[in-house]
Amino acid sequence: MERKNNFDAVRILAASAVIYGHAHPLTASGDLVFLGNTVQSFAVKVFFIVSGFLVARSWAWDPSPLRYLSKRMLRIFPGLLLLLLLTVLMGACMTTLPVGEYLANPGTRLYFFYNAILYPAYSLPGVFAGLPYPSAVNGSLWSLPAEFLMYLVFPAVYYVGRRLGGNVLLVVFTLALCVASLYWVRVSPPSDPLVFYGTGLPSVLDAGPYFFLGAVFSLTRIRDHLSPSIALFLVGALIFFHPVSGLWTELALYLVAPYCVLALATAASPGLQHAGRFGDPSYGIYLYGWPMQQIALHFIPNLTPIGNTLIALPLAAVAAYGSWHLIEKRALAAKPSRKARSNLNKMESK
Repeated sequence: MERKNNFDAVRILAASAVIYGHAHPLTASGDLVFLGNTVQSFAVKVFFIVSGFLVARSWAWDPSPLRYLSKRMLRIFPGLLLLLLLTVLMGACMTTLPVGEYLANPGTRLYFFYNAILYPAYSLPGVFAGLPYPSAVNGSLWSLPAEFLMYLVFPAVYYVGRRLGGNVLLVVFTLALCVASLYWVRVSPPSDPLVFYGTGLPSVLDAGPYFFLGAVFSLTRIRDHLSPSIALFLVGALIFFHPVSGLWTELALYLVAPYCVLALATAASPGLQHAGRFGDPSYGIYLYGWPMQQIALHFIPNLTPIGNTLIALPLAAVAAYGSWHLIEKRALAAKPSRKARSNLNKMESK
């Protein structure tokens, strides 16, 4: 049964925005900035808001650590492993090395292995070396360990908070994460930042608060007061009264972005609620976008950002729908459910 909301549309739009945002640095055009963030950074934050909202609901409905982790892994890894396999094969066609030397190179195996365990590796031997953004095969992979970290931290915060009698700890932890992000990303960025599992800590702190803001909206009464009309007013106010510094812009986004994104996502707009009728390609568009953009530039140098987007986005969408129907949908069908586990317990007791 089709869901009556706009979540699929919001995710697809965010994934498409990531491609358009990346098209600027990939074509050496400089980043396009929107509300104090690059377009791609803002779109990733939209993903984190939606993910936090839905993951929190999933945990609250079925707070089983094993089933929870199984669901998260089935969402992330099957599509990722297919992408990595296809990327390595694509590299064999794009590399400047002889194919045998490329396949025997340790860097080829390490690219697959490291990314398969969510440790970002960005280059394949001899692939895309001469492009404006050289040797970066898939720069989008940085966000996967950051998101998976949120998956791991959230249940612990939620569990301890519920043991203390409510959602106070969740709210306090979210506020503390926002403060840490504002300080280390906007006020005093470290000259030599720590690296978390292959991803710079500032990048994790920049996106992480939005996951927990989405979770707060999901688990508190705020979700009962989401209104597209109020969201439209807030967007207008944010644009009209544009903050004068990155610090104040980010603080304003903490207050406005989760409300606006979730007000749109939880609504059922006639033109948007059927965006997922052919499947959910958002994860695939996000994963395949960067490689498709680099392939486009490999064959057609000097593309503009718009030209790069117009070529790469349809290619990424085709790959994403293929990934969804061949791999992701089948994997998600195997997700353990609370009902299935309950039935299993009944059978075992007989």
